[in-house]
Amino acid sequence: MKKFQLFFLAFLAGSFGTAMAQTDILDARTNYSVGQSVTVSGIVTSDGNLGIVRYLQDESAGIALYPGGEWSTLGFADPQPGDALTMTAVLSEYNGLLEVGPDDITQVDVTSVGNPLPEAQTVTPAQLDESMEGEIAYIEGVVFTNGGSMITGNSTFSFSANGEDGIIYVRNDNELVGLVLPAGEVNLYGIVSQFSFDGFGGYQLLPRGSADLIPTSAINLSAQVDQINLTTTSFDLTWSTDVLGDSHVEYGLTPEMGMEVVDDMQLLNHQLSLTDLSPGTVYWARVISIAGEDSTFSAVRPYATVSESPGYIRAYFTREVDNSVATIENAATLGTNTNDTIAAYIATAQNTLDIAAYNLNNSAIENAINLAVENGVQVRYIAEGQNANLGLSNVDDSVPVHFRTDGEGSGMHNKFIVGDAESTERAFVLTGSTNFTTGNLNTDPNNVIIFGDQSLARGYTLEFNEMWGSDGPEPNAANSRFGALKTVNTPKRFIIGGSSVELYFSPTDGTTSAIEQAIQSTDYDLSFAVLAFTRNDLGAAVIEAGSSIFINPQGAIEDVNSTGSEYDALLDAGIAVYSHTGISGQLHHKYGIIDQSEPLSDPTVVTGSHNWSTTAETTNDENTVIVHDARVANLYFQEFSGLLNAMGVGIHEAGEDQPLCHVFPNPATSTITIQLTELASMGDWIRLLDGQGRLVLTEQIMGTSTRLEIGHLSAGIYLMQYGNSQPSQLVIQ
Repeated sequence: MKKFQLFFLAFLAGSFGTAMAQTDILDARTNYSVGQSVTVSGIVTSDGNLGIVRYLQDESAGIALYPGGEWSTLGFADPQPGDALTMTAVLSEYNGLLEVGPDDITQVDVTSVGNPLPEAQTVTPAQLDESMEGEIAYIEGVVFTNGGSMITGNSTFSFSANGEDGIIYVRNDNELVGLVLPAGEVNLYGIVSQFSFDGFGGYQLLPRGSADLIPTSAINLSAQVDQINLTTTSFDLTWSTDVLGDSHVEYGLTPEMGMEVVDDMQLLNHQLSLTDLSPGTVYWARVISIAGEDSTFSAVRPYATVSESPGYIRAYFTREVDNSVATIENAATLGTNTNDTIAAYIATAQNTLDIAAYNLNNSAIENAINLAVENGVQVRYIAEGQNANLGLSNVDDSVPVHFRTDGEGSGMHNKFIVGDAESTERAFVLTGSTNFTTGNLNTDPNNVIIFGDQSLARGYTLEFNEMWGSDGPEPNAANSRFGALKTVNTPKRFIIGGSSVELYFSPTDGTTSAIEQAIQSTDYDLSFAVLAFTRNDLGAAVIEAGSSIFINPQGAIEDVNSTGSEYDALLDAGIAVYSHTGISGQLHHKYGIIDQSEPLSDPTVVTGSHNWSTTAETTNDENTVIVHDARVANLYFQEFSGLLNAMGVGIHEAGEDQPLCHVFPNPATSTITIQLTELASMGDWIRLLDGQGRLVLTEQIMGTSTRLEIGHLSAGIYLMQYGNSQPSQLVIQ
């Protein structure tokens, strides 16, 4: 009996402590743990611009409220800024962010509306920490490093202020999506949030709309600074302002600059030439416009001149190619010799070799690195710390290796090699989708692209040095930057062998926006092959391209069942997208091909390490090249056509290389789509026969894209015919 009384008294004390001892939000944040129920009261400070999450703040602290679904579906009114609200639920944590809900929500009461919001705290970027999580903050003198670019949803954007760096995060729901990120100085409001896989760091500011970005000057940049007219000894910078102003460019060989050109003419659209420059050299510059007593200026950014290097661009592929669609040059499939080709390029380096590789376990590449060391080449190596990287144990012990170790996302997901960046003749960059592993090189569909260009090699070296933490032979962990801590520190535009090439590094450079713009430039044809496709904005861009009667996008995706995959949305929109799931070898590409069929319409290839995913955009270290070149675009299209042929998605006439129609997905479960090509005759019948030769489905195809229900058919292997075509295999799972 005594034991029961003690237990009962302890229970009452515990219950009283949970229900009565809590005094404010700070108390809930500091004295209660995840899994415990709390009651918080305060003023709502955000609306739907931040999604379904609402932020609540009182005089002591702030906190996130997460309902787990739309508030209306839970029987509560949608909280609005200025509402005085009380909520009771269990504490939870999402990637470091402390939240009330979504479990055991028993109370959501609005006691009054239209209250003034709490006053924002004036801080610097470095002061965004756990003590401010959930509160409104205000930062003066903010300059976005990618100012002037289009704001995309579910994306981060870096900025600097007071000599410190920070980031904002913009959700898909935010009214800022589709607007231009301010290119001039602004004062920034937002709510302090956190996104960190390990729960440490990752603090970011969430602007609640355009009203949270306030220009500081009467004159502002209205478009991103652009570099045009590149030559070996000059280039022009262009920009626009919202009112008339003069034109200045400060520039130099270091971020401190030191030189200036000025045009006093009052203009809205500005253009100044930088001349007497050196070939293959990176210059740092910023633009300034002055109107009366007010001025606006861009961030200091690097720009490169055209090099005097050989300027070659070479593309290779690990799996099948279809030379029947070649227009300029036959694409080369290297198969199991891909590692030897990479090793051969490593062997050309005589002075320096920088390698940033997600994973390594291939003896040919390991041996090539060791031979380079024996030959006196300075080798530096950056790797992802979460991977086995078994091959590194076989690399010469003298090679310094620097790991990204924060454990966030895929981490250091790059796959690039830079050789002899300071040599005009020998400088090269090797990149693409393939990891330096035997599986990726021998089995999985991948691509390798190599550039013989000093300007590009120097651009990649700047990125390498930022992750390395120094420009010397040994890494400096104290200065090393990975992920969102990186800056926009590399040139974006290059001319290589007469072709325009763009370069983007994630997560700082707005890579998704650049890919989206490339897709939106489609006039004739669009093809893509990607491991992961989860970005809604890129999916919408593909669907929008397909809405034109002149464009029939087609693509292949490996991870069709991953969370947030765009596969079903693309299928529902009538896009010819094929599933590679269940087919031998992991489709590991990350490429898009635009207008390869029309040389006068800027044929373009997007490729690199960047999957079409939010993690690639906001968290990982990635590199992407966008190559405007008809030959390269057709080389990649030969790979794409070979990929589809290997997947068995086409129905062909006997003896013909080009398919009459594509059937996807394959393997399939409930539906298939029949996409006719220009070779097909409208009105022919599709016939499906089972393994015993029995006719189980017939359909007359009267449109260019037709979906058929097959869910009633048993799993197995079937044969398809269109008209009098040769049979093609369909797998139903």
